[in-house]
Amino acid sequence: MAPVFSAHNIRLDSGVQTLPEAPELEQSAWFVAAKKVLATVFPGDKSAYRIADLGCLEGGYAVGFARMGFQVLGLDVRESNIAACRHVKAGVNLPQLEFVCDDAWNIANHGSFDAVFCCGLLYHLDQPKRFIELLSRVTRRLLIVQTHFSTEQPNAKFALSEIAENEDMLGRWYTEYSDEAAFSRRDTLAWASWDNRKSFWLKKQFLIQAIQDAGFDMVMEQYDGLGPDIEGSMSFGYYKTDERGTFIGIKTT
Repeated sequence: MAPVFSAHNIRLDSGVQTLPEAPELEQSAWFVAAKKVLATVFPGDKSAYRIADLGCLEGGYAVGFARMGFQVLGLDVRESNIAACRHVKAGVNLPQLEFVCDDAWNIANHGSFDAVFCCGLLYHLDQPKRFIELLSRVTRRLLIVQTHFSTEQPNAKFALSEIAENEDMLGRWYTEYSDEAAFSRRDTLAWASWDNRKSFWLKKQFLIQAIQDAGFDMVMEQYDGLGPDIEGSMSFGYYKTDERGTFIGIKTT
């Protein structure tokens, strides 16, 4: 019996879509933006390059990267998500695509990578700076981080703490689990952390600094993933309300 998909509409080789009521993931602005960066940093034949998709959820980004020609490891801590990924893998002819059920903190156990894609994961961690340092140790060239951040102004959409210090950096705390009963159901809560009850959303400038300090000497924020109306998104749309963006780290030497 096929698993129920809640987020990624993936087109299988048969033409079947995993979530047909949603737009196809490989046509989304976020995927297209990541594809542009990957194609720029790794032009030509990509079969020699290895990429990790951390917190891969139902495998949509991993499939898209494998279709570009990369060797891809999709990693997620929840077995229910990996079951969906296995269903997807069975429906695509991509021998260079692999999925593993593991905690992202264990990424070093799976070797090194030319690129790491970290979408929707960093803001679920309570030690984001340490995690970025870990990613630098396993990443030879490119890091793509798609994440929430915090600002000086309180966020009207998310219940964040006052500005606080963590890992010698500033940001705001977010409560992932309100009580132990909620934490005990973490296997079924795909949109929450794993081991930590609270997560720390770095202020944007500290997030950028953390990426540079970890060893990525070229650091930038990518805006084309916001879609055609960048100004609108930054002024009053998604970027403004959700305080979420894409940040790129590249090792040039």
